[in-house]
Amino acid sequence: MASNRSTATTTPREELVALARQTARIQIAAVSAAGSAIGGWARAVDQFAQTVGDELFRRIDGETDSRELVVRVASATNVHLRELTTLPSTATDHFNRRLK
Repeated sequence: MASNRSTATTTPREELVALARQTARIQIAAVSAAGSAIGGWARAVDQFAQTVGDELFRRIDGETDSRELVVRVASATNVHLRELTTLPSTATDHFNRRLK
C-alpha cells in the first residue's frame, strides 16, 4: 500500500510555513481576480450606459425614430450581456495565472 507521506523529512514548522505561503498566494490571487471581475463589470456598465445615453440623445434630437431606438438599444443590450458572460471565465483565468 502506498503511503501518503513524503520521503523528504520536513518539520511541522516547515509544513506550517509552506501552508501559510500557499494560503497567502490563494488569497492574493482571489482578491486580484475579484478586482479584475469588478473592474470588467464597471467598464461594461459604463460602455452600456454611454451607448444607451447616446441613442436616447439621437432620439431626442430627432436623428432616429422610435423603432430605430429600440433596435439600437436591444443591440447594445446584447453586446453588454455578452461582455458580462465573459467575466467569470476572465476572472478564473486571472486567478489561475496569479497562482502560477
